[in-house]
Amino acid sequence: MEATVTALPIYDALGRIESELAAFWAAPDEQSGQPMTKVRSSTLSYAILTSQNELERAREASEAIADSHPGRAFVLTVDGRLAPWELKHDLRMACRLDGGEQPICHDWIELTFGTVASERAGSILRTLALSEVPVIVEVGRGASRALIAAAVPHADRLIVDSAHTPVTRLAEIAAQVKCPIGDRQFVRTYSWRELTARFFDDALGALDQIHKVTIGRTPGGTTEPAAIFLGWLGARLGWAFDSRSEARTRTGQTVTIVLQDEPTEGLGAGELTDVWIETTLDGAPMSAACNRRREHPGQVCWTRSGARTSGHEHALGRRGEDWVLIKAIDGTEGDRMYREALTMAAAWSAR
Repeated sequence: MEATVTALPIYDALGRIESELAAFWAAPDEQSGQPMTKVRSSTLSYAILTSQNELERAREASEAIADSHPGRAFVLTVDGRLAPWELKHDLRMACRLDGGEQPICHDWIELTFGTVASERAGSILRTLALSEVPVIVEVGRGASRALIAAAVPHADRLIVDSAHTPVTRLAEIAAQVKCPIGDRQFVRTYSWRELTARFFDDALGALDQIHKVTIGRTPGGTTEPAAIFLGWLGARLGWAFDSRSEARTRTGQTVTIVLQDEPTEGLGAGELTDVWIETTLDGAPMSAACNRRREHPGQVCWTRSGARTSGHEHALGRRGEDWVLIKAIDGTEGDRMYREALTMAAAWSAR
């Protein structure tokens, strides 16, 4: 079912939306015309904040989440062409039988704010969100600062993506909220962190002796893909960043940081391609590397030489964005580590 897109002042629009929602849920069976009891499937309310240019991408995300986490989905954006105090809305509902006699239903609400009305986005979101389930707010591409400032304080969980939003900006947003945060890019790069940690499984003494880290990435990304990785590494090892090219360990040793472009066919802009670490273990040098195979960029060669010698190939795997979003929502076990990594990444990026 769909409603007519309407632009109204906020108070009138909110009343209209609530009325249309009630009508949706009371609507009879379209084929028989008989009253139809609908059961709401409610696991969360998901709201993605975005720009006019990114509406289709945001709509796809809100559609996809309904398959695994049905409930109520919102797409929120600002349109400078509207009168500043106006709110435009569009409602949809979908139902499925799932083998039973009663349909299981969920709905979507698209809200487009005028520039002044956007300051009310948070209170409107809380009014329309399902009260019995958490509110998940995602900061999508190009979302306006006013929309973010209004909506994120009302989140029970915040989703971001450091692949398109700089870590310095994400650190500012994180400071506004106490709720847990999930980062899509942190999910995508999990294998790089896991493989790096494996270098030291049987060589813990080498952790405090690292003196050089080199990171390769494909050029042209929206943000620096090495930032969140370096933030994670620095937070785990207690480093302080003196500049983008130099860190100090907790024992005062200097760590040289090198970033280099590694154009790789088959990869998009701004993806990690290589990690090299130089360290020592019991006075003997040790080199550790995780490098994408250029002919098969979904595979990496994991090697150590020197004080420890070993190697194998590992499939990075490539998950779709639907899976990445679900993992960012559900994978809460790394939230504290992510906040620490984000703080360090912002400190590095600001140098």
